[in-house]
This record gives sequence, structure tokens and C-alpha cells, in this order.
Amino acid sequence: MQDFRLRQVTLGGRRHKLAGHAEDSFLRLAGQHRRGMEELAAVAAAAMPTPGVVVDVGANLGLSALVLAPLASRLLLVEAAPRTAQALRRTLDANGLQAELAEVALGAAPGSLAFHQAAHSAGSHLMSEATLGAAALAVVTVPVMTLDALVAEYALPRVDFIKIDVEGHETEVLDGARHTLARWQPVVMLEFNAWVLQCNRAANPRQVLEDWLSRFPVAHALRGKAPPLRLGRETLLGFLHDHLVRRGCADELVLSQDDAWVARFRR
Repeated sequence: MQDFRLRQVTLGGRRHKLAGHAEDSFLRLAGQHRRGMEELAAVAAAAMPTPGVVVDVGANLGLSALVLAPLASRLLLVEAAPRTAQALRRTLDANGLQAELAEVALGAAPGSLAFHQAAHSAGSHLMSEATLGAAALAVVTVPVMTLDALVAEYALPRVDFIKIDVEGHETEVLDGARHTLARWQPVVMLEFNAWVLQCNRAANPRQVLEDWLSRFPVAHALRGKAPPLRLGRETLLGFLHDHLVRRGCADELVLSQDDAWVARFRR
């Protein structure tokens, strides 16, 4: 196993150990992700009043696993970057977490694709002809599955909550999860980032957002201490302006069949 460092992090009042390489800025800046991880845990808890089956797509070094594991009856982690997946296994071992790890990328169809394995692990992502600056990026080839196939392979009895953070390829994950989404109707929390959508996929952020809203009856954006913002035709323009101008192109969205989770949401 490669040489990893362990860093202590505190989440939800609990101390944990996070593994990663010294040059990994996600490891060095782990403390700055605390609020985001605690929001993730709060949404998952609201989506699942009792422990449920959770799929974490883009698990990275394991910060999200640390907060999701106590809420899950089964936790399936998905991480495509080989080096990051090794660090993630070390994080699981160091904290005694019970979770399953699939070292694959998720997409709309099975196969294999080029993958940029960044030294800054949070920036790792699938690549395509549209990827900006692709010629200068370090590339490995990774296997690709659909989420539907992964759920079947691991014989998950159901899926209650899905977290997706895959640097602009969220739509492809949703495309490969149509059966899972239709059958189990899980709450989905994913990153909406106009910057990576344009750089990694040459995708129009407005069109991506409108597509996601067409797939789910209800969508909310997290807004810190304020109540979650319900997204719709009347709020879309203001949300996009805020996203691009004030929020640095970084938003967490919650897509669901209804807004029942909002009443249970406690930060």
C-alpha cells in the first residue's frame, strides 16, 4: 500500500482519522469541509428516519463516509481514482467503519473511460474530448458501470439515499440509475458546479439544471442557516445568478419525490 498520512478531523462532535497523501489539498483542507459534511449528514438523516441503504458516489478520501456510516444499515462507496480508493480503504480501516467499496466510475453505460487522477484528489474526474486542457492531464483508464448494475451486483435490498459528487458527470450517473430511481425513489444529494460542467463536459449549466429539475418533482438548494431554497421556474433565474456571481459556482442540491425531508431537516 502506498505511503499515506492520517489526519485527525472532528465531525458532528466526533473525532475521526482521514487518510491521504501529504500533497492532497483535500486532506490538508479537510477542516474546511466540515460544514458541508455536517449538512450532508443532516439531509441523509432527514431522508431516512431510520437507518437506510446509502450509496456514496465519488466518496473521495472518506469524509462523507465518516458522517454517513452511522446513519446507514448498508453503505456502498464508489470511488474511481485508484490512488484515492486506496486512501479511502485506509480511512475505513483506521475508523473501524463497515462499508463496501466499488472501485469503478459510474456512467450512463458500461465500459471503460479515460480518467484524470489528480494529485488534488477532489479534482479527479472522467475525461472526454470536451475536457478543457486534457492534453496536460495525467490519465489512467478506469472501468465504468451504471448505478443500476452496481445495485444489482451488490444485491442491495433497496436504495434510500444517494450522494453524488463527480466533478461535472452527475448527469451521466443519473442516466445510469433510471431503474434504481424509479423503483426506490431515493433522495439524491448532488453537487451543481457550473465551472466543472463547462470545463469537464462543455455543458451548459442552465440546461443541466433544467434537465435535473425535469427528472424530479421537487428540488432544493441548501442555504446554510436559511431554509432550503425550493427550485422552480420562479426561482431559477435568481438561483443561477447567485450561483455564478456570489457562490463561486458551488451548490449542493437535493432532488426528491416530495419535500417531506425538509420538515425533518435539522442542521
